[in-house]
Amino acid sequence: MKPNNLEHFSTLSNLSGNDYDLVVQSSRMDFESNTYINEIWKRSNNNWKQYKFGKNNFSSPTLLTTANSMLYVESMRGPSANESDRTTYLKIQTGRSSEILFETTGNITNYYVSKDEKSIFVVTSEWREDFKSIEKKNEEPMRYDSLPFRFDTRGIIYNKRGHVYKVNLKSKKSNQLINGDKEQFISIDSVVPNGNVLYFIAERYNSKGTMLDEVLAKLEKGKISELIIGGMMGNLFFYEDTLHAIGLRKRFEWPTNSTILKINEKTKNISFKYKTFDRNINNAKVLDSNLYFTYEDSGKALLRNGTDNTDIINKNVTIKDFALSGSKLYVIANSFSNPDEVFEVSNGELVQVSLANQYFVKKVKTHEYVYKRIDTGKSKIDTWGIFVGKDKPTILNIHGGPASQYGFTFFDEFQTYASAGFNVIACNPRGSTGRGHEFLRDVCGNKWGVTDMHDVLTSFKKMVKVMGISSKEYGIMGGSYGGFMTAWVIAHNPTMFKSAIVERALLNWETMVGTSDIGIGFPEMYLLNDMSKNVNFYRKKSPITYASKIKTPTMLIHSQEDYRCPIEQAEQLFTNLKLRGVATTMLRFPGESHELSRSGSPMHRKQRFEHIIDWHKQHLS
Repeated sequence: MKPNNLEHFSTLSNLSGNDYDLVVQSSRMDFESNTYINEIWKRSNNNWKQYKFGKNNFSSPTLLTTANSMLYVESMRGPSANESDRTTYLKIQTGRSSEILFETTGNITNYYVSKDEKSIFVVTSEWREDFKSIEKKNEEPMRYDSLPFRFDTRGIIYNKRGHVYKVNLKSKKSNQLINGDKEQFISIDSVVPNGNVLYFIAERYNSKGTMLDEVLAKLEKGKISELIIGGMMGNLFFYEDTLHAIGLRKRFEWPTNSTILKINEKTKNISFKYKTFDRNINNAKVLDSNLYFTYEDSGKALLRNGTDNTDIINKNVTIKDFALSGSKLYVIANSFSNPDEVFEVSNGELVQVSLANQYFVKKVKTHEYVYKRIDTGKSKIDTWGIFVGKDKPTILNIHGGPASQYGFTFFDEFQTYASAGFNVIACNPRGSTGRGHEFLRDVCGNKWGVTDMHDVLTSFKKMVKVMGISSKEYGIMGGSYGGFMTAWVIAHNPTMFKSAIVERALLNWETMVGTSDIGIGFPEMYLLNDMSKNVNFYRKKSPITYASKIKTPTMLIHSQEDYRCPIEQAEQLFTNLKLRGVATTMLRFPGESHELSRSGSPMHRKQRFEHIIDWHKQHLS
């Protein structure tokens, strides 16, 4: 796979089914227009039909029980010069005709259908009321009084509000149920209707204006009642007449497993649905009275029946979404060397029913993996590799988070680096998801930069031997937390690697506290220390403190609008290396966020790959 092949594969999402059909959203990059193209595919009578509605994007399809009726969101493709001109529509497609059910000059962030399919609850993000009348919003000075005032990918948030509207499917009329301006809701996340009551999760500033409080509330007879404040939840649903959510009871329990929570509305108590299930749960749905959920396990993302507590799929794959169509269960899945497709689940096996990436699979060469759980002496670490030759240089990749995982999933990065002639090695050190609560937390406090570096370097060295690599030409790279670890490793092991790429990295805890969108909270969650009480500890755990030891040729990649790890982090390290004469360069992308490598503009993603490959080739013979 080469950088040019980025536009040749599609990612699938938002799988939905009814008694007759199945629909799925397909997204792909387009270099010519430098945008993402979102389309909808519908499967009827075992045949797929592509829905193309013009030059706009079409997303979030949902099938109603009526065979020919489908809901979807239509929005402008690509960036808008003036956000006030952007109109987003919720439409219904019946047969060949479509109708507008709802429209807004803001964004439709989600929508939910009532059980009787008479009503649709639409969640929007719109300009704050007193901001709507400003014609040139981009030129207006930003006056904000609270923290945080921005979030990565969401941009500036202080002047946005979340609302909920109810649409009558028969009359096509709508009315506002929740006024975000009146309630001061910065955003509204998950919504679930239950009879005449609407349950929802919203964010608002706390009384001091120093953090966002999450509020789990209900709307009944026009009145909002707050149930829980201070959690970190989403994916609301009812199961066995009880309200459930996925997430954490308290925000500051992180890092730990995200799990299914039971909410007692009367006592306002939150309990665990599965007390002993020690894995990170991502998504849950109730289908035909059964509870299903996906979870992470040692590099896999699996599907489980939560009603009878059995795994439905237990293979080396990543399950992204699932739905029922008739009596059959379908999933979106991918594997290490194959991108997304839709599969029917039959007796624990996956039977492919889509050809979304048929062209890519036929035309583009991908690489298989070498896998081993490596005993580092202090841990057992899941490690993957791609072998292209014993005399070829090797790149060590480190994932972000650290609460995330590499694994048995299609990852364009690994495939591209292998096709460029590099052996690839990656692992899930302590701090990663997929191995339970204790494993996740084994990097907190004094262990930060200690247990994880041991796992990363030990598994790398042992995997080199497992794969039979003789070349000592090693490169290292990573983004976000992976960027932290890359800088940390080359500062503490200055002669081990001959090439490094530090991307969107956390490099200085001290300055991150005041500049990152999660600077209040996140550092304390991992360092278990308040900076105002122990600034020296924050410095001790920052790569910038040891930057003078770095000798490795280092490229820094950062986005201009990265609010998670602001660009000042990279500028500090670049200045240090440049002044000391270390071979270094900085690549900064305008208009991009922390998510550049995953959802940045297609041309920037292609250019990023080209620069990474060139840098490693320049310094690894």
